[in-house]
This record gives sequence, C-alpha cells and structure tokens, in this order.
Amino acid sequence: MGVGTAGEAVKSPPGRAASVIVKLNAAFLAFFLLAYMALLLHPKYSYLLDRGATSLVRCTLRDDATTCPPSTQLSRKLVGGGVAANKVAAAAERIVNAGRAPAMFDDLRGRLRMGLVNIGADELLALGVEGEAVRVDFERVSDVFQWSDLFPEWIDEEEDDEGPSCPELPMPDLSLYDSKEDLDVVVASLPCNRTAPGGWNRDVFRLQVHLAAARVAARRGRRDAAGAVRVVLRSECGEPMMDLFRCDEEVGREGDWWMYRVDVNRLEEKLRLPVGSCNLALPLWGSGGIHDVFNVSDLPASPGVIRPRREAYATVLHSSDTYLCGAIVLAQSIRRAGSTRDLVLLHDHTVSKPALRALSAAGWTPRKIKRIRNPRAARGTYNEYNYSKFRLWQLADYDRVVFVDADILVLRNLDALFAFPQLAAVGNDGSLFNSGVMVIEPSACTFDALIRKRRTVRSYNGGDQGFLNEVFVWWHRLPRRVNYLKNFWANTTGERALKERLFGADPAEVWSIHYLGMKPWTCYRDYDCNWNVADQRVYASDEAHRRWWQVYDQMGEVMRGPCGLSERRKVEIAWDRHVAEETGFADQHWKINITDPRKWD
Repeated sequence: MGVGTAGEAVKSPPGRAASVIVKLNAAFLAFFLLAYMALLLHPKYSYLLDRGATSLVRCTLRDDATTCPPSTQLSRKLVGGGVAANKVAAAAERIVNAGRAPAMFDDLRGRLRMGLVNIGADELLALGVEGEAVRVDFERVSDVFQWSDLFPEWIDEEEDDEGPSCPELPMPDLSLYDSKEDLDVVVASLPCNRTAPGGWNRDVFRLQVHLAAARVAARRGRRDAAGAVRVVLRSECGEPMMDLFRCDEEVGREGDWWMYRVDVNRLEEKLRLPVGSCNLALPLWGSGGIHDVFNVSDLPASPGVIRPRREAYATVLHSSDTYLCGAIVLAQSIRRAGSTRDLVLLHDHTVSKPALRALSAAGWTPRKIKRIRNPRAARGTYNEYNYSKFRLWQLADYDRVVFVDADILVLRNLDALFAFPQLAAVGNDGSLFNSGVMVIEPSACTFDALIRKRRTVRSYNGGDQGFLNEVFVWWHRLPRRVNYLKNFWANTTGERALKERLFGADPAEVWSIHYLGMKPWTCYRDYDCNWNVADQRVYASDEAHRRWWQVYDQMGEVMRGPCGLSERRKVEIAWDRHVAEETGFADQHWKINITDPRKWD
C-alpha cells in the first residue's frame, strides 16, 4: 500500500498497543506505592502504622471475642476468671503526634513512655503527646460481680465460721513489664456504666480500672524527687474516685482528662487494704485467736512517713446544746482510754461561754465554725444543719482526723485508727458505712468538692451519713466493735445476753459504745429510760447505761455543770414512767426509785 493522506489514521498492530497500556499502568502503580510509603514514613503520619496494633489492644478489652481477628482470639484473656493462653512480655508501640499537648503535660517534655490501662494508643492522639505506649492487659472482671459482693451488708467478723473473705479482682501481671524501664505516666480510661446497680460510681469494672491504674503507677511508675508518679485518667461521667486519687494531687484537667501527681507511699497504703468492705481493714483478733482481742497499738507504723503525722480526734456541736453533755463525757473517755492526741471541737454560735469552759476543762480545744445548711432538709428539722460536719475537712493543720460522734463512749484506746487512710469506718446497712466513727484526711479541695456536691448528691437518709456514702463509695471496714451500736434489733435472748456481756466486760472487749435512742444524759442515772418507751426499748441496756455514768461520776463539777435536766425533760420522764406502768412492761424499770440528784436541781 502507498503512503496515506494526512487525514488517514495510522494503524498499529493490536499486540503492541496492549503492551504499551500494561507498561503505563505498572508505572502509575509503582509511582502511587512510592508516594504512599513516603507518606506513611513521614513523622506526621507515622501513627497510622500503629493502627493495626491498636486494634489488637482494643480487641483484648472487648466483651465479645468473636469480633476480634482469628489470630488474636487465641491470646485474648478470658473475661471473669480466665487466664492468658500465652504469657508474652509487653511490647511498646510508637506514638508520634504533631499536635500541641495540653498545658498539664508541660513538665513532661520529650518522648514519654506511657502505660495504657483500658485505653488504645490511638485514643491518645487527642492529647497531642508522643512517645512509646505500653499496653497493660488484665482480665476484665465478670459482669456477674455486683458492688454488693465487694461491699456486703454483713461479714463474719467474729469468725463463727471460716471468717470473712473477698472475691478477687484480677490485676495486671507486672512481671510482664520491664522493671528497669519505668513509665513516665500511666494513662487509663474509666468506664461509665450508667446502668450499673447503684449508679456509675458503684460499677465494679470502674473500680477495677482505678485499682489497676493505681497498681501500675505505684509499682512501675517513674518517681520524681518527692516520690510521686504521674497518672492521667479519662472519665466521661464524673471525676475519678476521690477515695483513691485525691483532688490535692490533681495537677491539671482538660475536658474529660485529669492528671494527678500521686504520692506513691499514700497509694501503696491504699493498695494494701482489702478490695472492699468484704474483709476487715483492721484485725479483730490477736495472734491468740478469738479469745485474744486485737490490740490496735500493735499495728506497725506506715512506711515512708518522713515526719510524724499530725493527728487529732474531733467532734461537732451545732444548732443546740442537745449533745453538749455527751461531748464532755466523750473527751473524758478518750483520755481515760490512754490517748494523748489533740481533741478538737467544732462548734457554732449556739454553744454558750459557760459550756465552752466545761468543754475545755474536759480536754477539747474549741474552734468556732459557721453552720452549713443541708439544702434538702426542711426548716427546723434535725438534719437542717448536719452538713456542718463537712467542716472537718477544713482542719488542714492535721494530716488525719478520727471523727467521733458526741453520743459515743470510748472504752479502749482508738489511736491505731490513725494508721488507716480515708475513709475507714464501721459498716451500717447494705453497702454503706456508719459515720459515727470515721477516719478522714482534711483537705481544702475535698471540702470544696463536698460543698459543690451538696445540691446535686442525694442522701439516702437525708443526712450527712447518706451524703458521705455517695461521695466516698470505696471505704474500708473497721470492726463493728470499734463503733458498737447500742441496739437489740434482733430482739432475741441470745443477742441481749451477748451484747450486755460486751457492754459490761472489764477489761473492755469493745472499743466504744454508740448510744442510739434516748441518750444517757437525758435519763436519770438510775436506769436507762429507753425501757419506758415502747418504740425505744430496742435501745435499752442497763450495762451500757452504767458504763457511761461511770465516766460521768468521775468528772469535776465544772464539767458536770451543762449536764442538768430541764424542767420540761423531767416532766417527759415522769410521763413516760407513768405510761410504762399503765402498759405493764414486764421488766418494771418504771418501779425503780430515782436517786439522781439532778431530779431536784
């Protein structure tokens, strides 16, 4: 064929055209791969390489293992009591971020070595930090566990059977983490289960994550010159537990993130205690068994205490003189039991000068306070100003305070209670503690937090005890004999025989008696006037009544002065005796002749 014209298309063999297209596609694909690898290797985007590993971290914490890749399901720890299929040392992931870290990270510059508890590495990108992330694995507690398993209403304190015990909350195996490479900061995400019985703050898994983070920080955290470690916590439903991470140790907050600089000695002190009130923080029996009552003075001193702790007993009087005489006898009983600790009395304007002289003579150092009103209480009711007890947290010149209600008589030295951290108390109903005797740690920011919460936190009983139980949910159980309630609610012969023996034992077998019902100083010294009133008879005890008056009888006249009976109270006692006689109570206490000189004062 001849040469074609300009308008004629030049035709090529079909095989050559296909070869050209394949080469063009290969070149384009090679260019794309090179560009993609360059992008990934750029420091700004290198965190994308860690996404696969991060997904494996999250997989170990999921409830549903079936959603994990098959390769990770074999090594996933079983939830609620299982064990890891293979014990493998923890590896670090690299996190690089070009963003600016929050101000609370300013003194943690450079590449950080971070321990991650219940959180993935990619979730730290929002913080703008960079460094190495070491995931901390642990077995998630089973959903079968409830808060009441850790904080039961009753435990076998007297060891009638096998004694009390606690279920185990699985903790991280710290042997998997190199002890020579300390963590600069421990980061944890606290779960927010709003459907948990008792509320999100009584979720067992949330407690487990708190304790896991605390344990890793205490045992693998890098300590600064003051012996403190860094912990960062994320919580979307409220602040972390004040019981474990104190607001005094908070160094910064950004949205749902909190950073703490935590004293390791204090943290270890908390971690040595039982996981809940399912066991006693303080032993009841000595080494000799159930017939050897434990001597609280035998407890070892807390480690790491450089200077002696400043410690005091305290009580609160407000709104009336109803508990004035009780506070005087309380101070005398503390001194008679052998304590030389400071005695601090918080009082409002209703306590008169003569009353203050009597209180000072008894041993109290009075401090005047302004009452705090309970916003949910009706005017003129018993609970109207009982939030004044929050003022205890303003005793900042003391490291620890043992609060004792003014209707308590101390029989044995309680000084060893100062060895226990906030909040230690005796059990009450359900998962709650009784606030009659409790160990607290004064703190201005804790006081501020209590004031903030008083309008939002609802007290189960309308009083300070119900409120404090909602704030300090992780408390430590003291033996009931530390704050032995004067009641006979079981209403059995055996219960009465046991308690009357304990009330009267000499030497004392209970550390204190908490006088429920009508108080000894509102009765004549001859007998317990609770016997005369039908709905108060469950609080009547001749032995407990006698023990209180033994202390009163040894006081001087100045201290006895405020303990007289008003004319109105004398009329009430006479009427109750009359009703008891008409009712025909078989104990016939109403027949006892009154010899108490206060009847004629």
